Amino acid sequence: MNEQHTPGDGEQLFHVPVHHDQNGALVVPADAVTGLLRCVAAVWDEWAQHGVPGMDPVTTGGLCGVLAALADQLDIQCIAKAGQD
Repeated sequence: MNEQHTPGDGEQLFHVPVHHDQNGALVVPADAVTGLLRCVAAVWDEWAQHGVPGMDPVTTGGLCGVLAALADQLDIQCIAKAGQD
């Protein structure tokens, strides 16, 4: 990445597909949610490492860890659910 990307650049970093189920409820695939969580964490980490104002590396690292843990937990729940079917 040649230029520093900062919050508000407006570029699409990750596509999340949204569908309707049979009852009309909106549904997002779990792998898209976990991918989004990991993508947000990676972008935050990149910003913190490049010194973007307001992105303290220690705090950002902690938040990135929480996002990764949430993604891992969702993956585990999906694996367990798939094993029940």
